[in-house]
Amino acid sequence: MNKIVSTVISQWRHFTNREKILSILFLSLILWGIISGVNLLLNKISTRVPQEGGTLRLGLICQPIYINPILAQDNNCDRDLEELIFDGLFSIDGKGNFIPRLADKVEISNDNKTYTISLKRNVFWHDGIPFKAEDVIFTIDTILNPQTDSPWRLNWQGVVTEEIDDYTVRFNLKQPYSFFVQNLTLKIIPKHIWENVDFKNIRSNPRNYLQPIGTGPYLFEKLNVGKLETSAAGKIKSYSLLANRKYFITPPKIDRIIFNFYDNYQEAKKGLLANEVDGISPLDIADINFFKQKKNYQIKSIVLPRYYAVFWNLKKPIFSPKVKQALALAINKKALIHNVLQDQAIPIDSPFSLLPSVNNPYSPQQAIQLLASEGYTQDKPLSFELSLPDNPELIAVAKFLQTSWQNINVQVKLQILPTSDLKKEIIDKRSYDALLFGEILGQKADLFSFWHSSQIEYPGHNLSQYKNPKLDQLIEERKQITMDAKAEAEYQAKIKDILNTDQPALFLYNPFYLYLLPQKVKGNEIKIANFPAERFNDIQNWYIFSKRKF
Repeated sequence: MNKIVSTVISQWRHFTNREKILSILFLSLILWGIISGVNLLLNKISTRVPQEGGTLRLGLICQPIYINPILAQDNNCDRDLEELIFDGLFSIDGKGNFIPRLADKVEISNDNKTYTISLKRNVFWHDGIPFKAEDVIFTIDTILNPQTDSPWRLNWQGVVTEEIDDYTVRFNLKQPYSFFVQNLTLKIIPKHIWENVDFKNIRSNPRNYLQPIGTGPYLFEKLNVGKLETSAAGKIKSYSLLANRKYFITPPKIDRIIFNFYDNYQEAKKGLLANEVDGISPLDIADINFFKQKKNYQIKSIVLPRYYAVFWNLKKPIFSPKVKQALALAINKKALIHNVLQDQAIPIDSPFSLLPSVNNPYSPQQAIQLLASEGYTQDKPLSFELSLPDNPELIAVAKFLQTSWQNINVQVKLQILPTSDLKKEIIDKRSYDALLFGEILGQKADLFSFWHSSQIEYPGHNLSQYKNPKLDQLIEERKQITMDAKAEAEYQAKIKDILNTDQPALFLYNPFYLYLLPQKVKGNEIKIANFPAERFNDIQNWYIFSKRKF
């Protein structure tokens, strides 16, 4: 070997500079070919498999209040943490389908009024106590108790629960309800933790945020609270969860998830860029292009069953059929979505917001003619007030609408209020001309509380105060009959026809829910969900590290 090396060195000394350069290039090509060949061979005879380990730090723009599924409803922080700590009988699979979680199987009676659920065995609460039917019964009973003041109480009124045995529960409905499986996504709480807590004191119990016990893929580790001398005194600054290695489905790969909480989006973005967190939720549409330039991040999106619309207050005489038609003809939805929403939304023409719009007429000239036929001209313009929440995205949409209507000589004043004030003073009292607002229907899109005439007054959500007996009948039938895909499509078509004819609202778009993850996280595949928190439904598939396996 030494003789060979000596010979090579001796020959190398006699090479010209040109020969040396060519030799180096030739040897580099051979080496590159060998490496490429080895990599190609490795790719054919091996695959990358996820490995356990790593920490994921996420920023949320909210503050946790009740990490308790029977109390939380509108707080995204609560929902995110609950999604990881607790389980429901069913969950959404990321494609809009309901799949068993704590449930093993379900039997539905012929009259659609009885649901018998067999529960999975060998499921344990985080403290090691077995999960049983009594936990399901206790959860529903607690929700139904008026002293608990649960936001889910209306969903369960009229439902009688039975414990058949330790691993079987039965739900008896007074009337058939074809969307009942959606109720079964409710997260279950442990009876042995909460049974001795007085119902009327349940909201003040520290268990709501301190060491919650669930059956989910992650369990409570610790929380950090702001120091007394700071403006964040008493606020939870961060919340740390550990992987549940005994999880009954597939244990999660990522060891730890830490949530940092921020008061507003700009603080969250600042924390992200300062490396306090690895990702943030939600992501502002205005920052889409900014983060597309950042190689360390990936922009993720999910479609939710929600929609944004302008709800006409039909008790106001100005909103005649021709006026509503004219106002709709003045709006170019494609331009709205492209220019204002950065193409991060689906145009819609009905409450069935997972379906793209097929009805998007746009004709300002025709709109002007229709208004003229109602007596509205440039000298005598139509005017009204559009109320909306103080939200940057909705304000931008409202200004687009305002400008579009101004082009057909309609004067619109914007009334922008904090969401809580808007709901209490304007929406609940129905004291608006028109309202730019969003509604979330759920995967099955039960329209009863949103469009049935019995829901005109608060606490109903029929924001247009719209009445149509034919629509009421279709909504009631659709609630009571379990349909196949063809029958469901037929009912949706009939409902869309009625709403498109009467135009009680101007349906605009369904925005994507956007959030940011680091590039190092793989395995996230959720595309469709009921709520933003359900982006974690496949958390057990997320991973940071991987290795090759032959």
